[in-house]
Amino acid sequence: MKAAILGIGTELTDGQIVNKNASWISKKLKAAGLTTTAHLVVPDERKLMREGLEFCASHGDLLFITGGLGPTSDDFTRDIVTEWVGVPLEFDETSWKHVNDRLSSRGYAVKDIQRQQCYFPQGSKILLNSQGTANAFYLEAHGKKVFVLPGPPREIEAVWEDSIAEWLTENTKNLDPYITRIWDTMGVGESDVAVIVEDVLKDVKIEKGYRVHLPYVEVKLSFFKSQEKEMADALEKLTEALQFCTIARDGNDAAELFAENLKQIKSVCLIDEVTGQFLMNRLMPVLRDFMTDQSWSFSKSRAVKNSADLHLHVLPKDEHSCEVSLQYKGRVLKDIIEAPYKTANMRERRHQYFAEMALIFWLKNLS
Repeated sequence: MKAAILGIGTELTDGQIVNKNASWISKKLKAAGLTTTAHLVVPDERKLMREGLEFCASHGDLLFITGGLGPTSDDFTRDIVTEWVGVPLEFDETSWKHVNDRLSSRGYAVKDIQRQQCYFPQGSKILLNSQGTANAFYLEAHGKKVFVLPGPPREIEAVWEDSIAEWLTENTKNLDPYITRIWDTMGVGESDVAVIVEDVLKDVKIEKGYRVHLPYVEVKLSFFKSQEKEMADALEKLTEALQFCTIARDGNDAAELFAENLKQIKSVCLIDEVTGQFLMNRLMPVLRDFMTDQSWSFSKSRAVKNSADLHLHVLPKDEHSCEVSLQYKGRVLKDIIEAPYKTANMRERRHQYFAEMALIFWLKNLS
């Protein structure tokens, strides 16, 4: 079973917002062993929406359409889907009650224009949207299984949790999942890593992939779960060959894991005199969900005095090395990090390396 994802909205094609919904959905599908063959976005134009739907249907068995279910004149996704299926729209009283209950409980007046959100293709299954007024729906047509979802990410997540997750579990239980094993390497160039991988796997028929997301070079091997036993020897050999530069495996992220360990600590002081913005860029996205409940101090200078429970420092030693330290509950732990990037034009790469290695040091010693 392969999937394709169609995002609808002029705000996407104009670059006003990024289509994060497609990425989120694909990750969920990947975890279920499915392959996503296409991400496509189209503006709120009927002709392009219909063409986009037909393109996705030609490349996937399972379709996800996001956006265009609201109450305004540029929300007509349901109309395009209905035309494609070839059935009439039907008004759903339960969805109208949902709209009324949700709006009136929040002090909003219910307008007749919002009835638009309560029409669904005949024969479709309505999926409750507990975080918004526009319910989603599911249908089968032209041999495809189609989920039509609202646009806001929070609403998609709610519909997924309430309806789609269980459906996926049930409908993928007899599939042979397509799985991916990942090695995140650091300190070695992409071409050098590729030479190692290609040499180890020269006689192995397996899908290989590489991705540079600095400071990492990611190696990916994909195969069907039924092939796991026959691939075991090759995976073991590659793991051994990449051991000297492997930092993480199978999608584990140092910043996310580190943030989990910080949730129980009430006050943190981080001083970074080395990496510039790189350490903060890694931490802020994973810390923002709980920073408001804790005391945080971030500084580029050790001159700042702070009585936090946890102190984290990254201090310069020389151009190619730094000192990283952790002070917590009376313990003081330190280490020297030396970057493998020595040339003058690799300064930015060194800073990225220092930031990542500092996270790994703190994670190891705070766990």
